[in-house]
Amino acid sequence: MTSATTAAEEPAHRRSVSLDAPPSAHALQIDRYSIEEDDDAWQGSLAAKPLATTDETRLLAGADAAQEDAVPSFREEAHAIWSMGWQVSVTTFCRISLSTISTAFLGRLGSTELAASALANVWTGGVQILIFGFAVSVCTLCGQAYGAKNYRLVGVWLQLALLFLVALSVPVMVSFFYVDKILSIVTDDREVLALADTYARYLAPSVLPQAIYCALRQYLQAQEIVRPATIISIASVAVSLCSNYVFIYGCGSIPGLGFIGAPISQSLSSIFQPTALVIYAFWYKGYHKKTWFGFDLRGCLQWERVRTFAFLSAGMTINLALDEWVYNVISALAGSLGAWNLAANSILFNLWGLIFGVYWGFGLPTQVRVANFLGANRPVAAKRTLHVGFVLGGLTAFVSALLTYAFRDPIARFFTHDPTVVAAITSTMPIFCAAVFISGLHVIMSAVVEAMSLATTLVIITTIGSWVVMLPASYLMGLQWNGGLHGLWWGSLWGETVKFTLMALALWHIDWREMARRAVIQSEGDVLTEEELEEDVLLRSELVLPSTPTMAGTTPVLAILSTPPRIHHHHHHIPAGDLGAKRNLRRSNSYGSVNTLHNINREQ
Repeated sequence: MTSATTAAEEPAHRRSVSLDAPPSAHALQIDRYSIEEDDDAWQGSLAAKPLATTDETRLLAGADAAQEDAVPSFREEAHAIWSMGWQVSVTTFCRISLSTISTAFLGRLGSTELAASALANVWTGGVQILIFGFAVSVCTLCGQAYGAKNYRLVGVWLQLALLFLVALSVPVMVSFFYVDKILSIVTDDREVLALADTYARYLAPSVLPQAIYCALRQYLQAQEIVRPATIISIASVAVSLCSNYVFIYGCGSIPGLGFIGAPISQSLSSIFQPTALVIYAFWYKGYHKKTWFGFDLRGCLQWERVRTFAFLSAGMTINLALDEWVYNVISALAGSLGAWNLAANSILFNLWGLIFGVYWGFGLPTQVRVANFLGANRPVAAKRTLHVGFVLGGLTAFVSALLTYAFRDPIARFFTHDPTVVAAITSTMPIFCAAVFISGLHVIMSAVVEAMSLATTLVIITTIGSWVVMLPASYLMGLQWNGGLHGLWWGSLWGETVKFTLMALALWHIDWREMARRAVIQSEGDVLTEEELEEDVLLRSELVLPSTPTMAGTTPVLAILSTPPRIHHHHHHIPAGDLGAKRNLRRSNSYGSVNTLHNINREQ
């Protein structure tokens, strides 16, 4: 249930939320050491080149009271969040719905077919994370180069990414031909294993075009060109719907292919996306002309650039894997319970993604507005945004969970006609809805923690909740204590509860004024206007989630961690010679590579 991130601190991307961005020393003490490491560097930089005197930096000298007078009322803040939130909800819901198309078609073929596709995705979705991290790092590096106005380097980073992706895609595709042997440790159902192996083999052609599309999309998004990907994503829904129907059931005198039609359809959709993007964005619109100067193998294969790209991508990949693989493992546990349990679990995960798309509409504007208020040294206003966003997001999550429970039977029958699978889904729905509600509360708080540059806090809390609590609890309750599918979801409920509790404790002990002080230093007084803020939120709603049909395993946590804190280019820029252009660029916050400062050398 998993999108692209920009993490530069260059003027054009100055709201990067880095793992190295120092948080409050009170926030669970999780980021304590990175604070101590970065403080000296910041102080040295500030001593060598003091910040320009702006309205924001002068506030640090003692004008806090004046800013607190501008705190919006609850009604005003609710209106501001709602005006953006419903649009984000609609956009995100539509994008996530891509992952439910194949599930719905396969569910109507039978529970065995649905279980086989879910089992295949345990491996195919999990192993693709190993190359997905290399694709999304394009946005970080291209964004840094673009912010520094080093346009040639933007194209060089894309070339290097494409070389890595081609090389990595080969072993990944080869592994798709051994799914039956790899997943035999999960289940001994030979029919399901055989179908899963067939499904994965026909899905293999999607790997390379999907990786290329992701890299091209990140390349454009780093330059804030997001409309082409949005248009193609909408077109992809139509392509996926039509191709699934034609390949599975046939059309007129053309017979359908049945089960194998689904992976063929996904491969076709994956090929359609990069092809359409190249035709529309590059050939027709010419968006690449500013940053593409032709192939330059010597330039992109320089050792320093290769090392930089590989190191950053590896860090992103590791963290993406930590977020994603826990759900793949839980799906594997469901597979050991039998085909119908695996099918039911697959439907529930897809349903969770759709519900997440609804309440994330309030998490995203809350995150952006908190970040902007902190950057303006308005901690009380930022805290008000948290309260309002939490109430709106919590109510949305509650209503979504309540409606899902109320209509549990027709929802289950939309995905499958198998009475056994329908019964499994409806009986698990009370636990599922409770987990969805708690997850909604946790997601809103996670968005605020991300806005404060506490990415390390977010990653550690997520890891504790998912790997230390959720996975062991699901295993014990589902398998060891014979709880079945109910036990797996009880484990998910416990994991979400722990994450919510730890996130609440972190925010309870936050020093909001300290967060504002650090945000002002990091943003160098660069704050978006209300109009720019709304544009930023709507742009970011288009970046949140992968838009390829085969990325069906995207999780809410992955979506949050793949979301940049701000992508809008402000109306003014700090000269390249100033502090912002010269300082060390911190690694991508959203994927939390390592606590290391890294210099990007500008091409001469």
